[in-house]
Amino acid sequence: MMAKLDATVIYEIIVTVFLAFWFLITIICQFKDNQLSNFFKHKVDVFGLIPLWTFFAPHPGKRDYHLLYRDKITEDNYSEWHEIDITEERSFWSWLWNPEKRDKKILSDVVQSLVSIIPAYRKEEVNLNLLMFSMPYIVVLHAVSQRKKQSPDAQRQFMLAETSGYQKETEPALVLLSVFHQI
Repeated sequence: MMAKLDATVIYEIIVTVFLAFWFLITIICQFKDNQLSNFFKHKVDVFGLIPLWTFFAPHPGKRDYHLLYRDKITEDNYSEWHEIDITEERSFWSWLWNPEKRDKKILSDVVQSLVSIIPAYRKEEVNLNLLMFSMPYIVVLHAVSQRKKQSPDAQRQFMLAETSGYQKETEPALVLLSVFHQI
């Protein structure tokens, strides 16, 4: 005996078919451009509902940035360079308890933003000194300024360096060296 199709069962079937179709289209659209994926992306997906998961593409992150700072204690006396860790080592419990994650993520994003705007300030028509008034520069300077000073009237300088490759096959390259700031 065939069960009676009531409204709830019909709705469940419609939703299941819709979600299955959406899932299938999503899988098709993740791969290289072909006629079928282009059709779905440009003709069917008028509301932009088909996700495209390109976490590491088309331009994966190939560089690591390092934020270092030092103090100018007297005119001829400088402290050693100290690195502010902007990345984090993942522990087993970091998925559950990771209170430093936001701070490091913000600083990492701001450093990357600062690195991305430096070329615009290096052009002839824009003075590189104006970079000090940009928001990413000010946020990085604030983060560096929060570290303990060597002496009460020390001035602080920071440096951005980049490395590439997991095995550190290249030497760090200087990206930015700030002037000394009174903090």
